[in-house]
Amino acid sequence: MEETRGDRPQESHTEKYDDWKQRYEKGHENPKELFQQVSRIAQYMSYDLIDKLQYWEKETLKQPDDEIEQRIKHVSRCLTQLQSAYVQFSETDF
Repeated sequence: MEETRGDRPQESHTEKYDDWKQRYEKGHENPKELFQQVSRIAQYMSYDLIDKLQYWEKETLKQPDDEIEQRIKHVSRCLTQLQSAYVQFSETDF
């Protein structure tokens, strides 16, 4: 299923990653192409996450304070995981 948000198609990037991972584990493809593919999947996941966060923020601010309070907890937990991924990516030194 593909929908559009803005000028980018929204696809299941996790499914694309799963497909990519299977091809990678077989080890029969060109490493340059595999790296470029996985890099693009990561970028599209990042763009999609930004779109989702912006939408969620806009919709959350319309809610009553008690609902917003619940969503703060959820976003805070997710941010801890995102921070971990961010640190892993940003500290990678090839």
